[in-house]
Amino acid sequence: MTVTPQMIELPNPMPLEQVGVLPVERGPDGSWRVVLITTRDSGRWSIPKGNPMKGFSRPEAASIEAYEEAGLVGKASRKPIGTYMFWKRKQGHWELAEVVVYLLKVETRLADYKEKGLRLVESFAFDDAEDAIMEPGLKSLIRVAGERLNSPDGE
Repeated sequence: MTVTPQMIELPNPMPLEQVGVLPVERGPDGSWRVVLITTRDSGRWSIPKGNPMKGFSRPEAASIEAYEEAGLVGKASRKPIGTYMFWKRKQGHWELAEVVVYLLKVETRLADYKEKGLRLVESFAFDDAEDAIMEPGLKSLIRVAGERLNSPDGE
């Protein structure tokens, strides 16, 4: 059998576009903390994220992901705090994804939400959150956000 160029499937050269939030909340001592969730497939720590949604702005879509995945309610920043890339597991292959991340100041944590029981949701000090994350780009976003929020003039 002769292999033709039409028979070879090449990976998409453009990364999959996703939106996400870095959820933060005030701890008992008044400092800002990061709220992380586990992924459904591997159980590693991450942030709420998903695909952009038709009819919603990117920050709104990212906020909806936080609501559905972790029961987090708040308003996402209008401007992204940064982006990071990661390899997303798809059926039978991996795909490169770029996540545009918005800051979400959590106002309420709901007791019941769509993906309850499928993920863990936990609050971390910024240093501990950085240690829990595997993706280098997300680690950097967490570090920078923590430095800004927990600085004397931060907020």
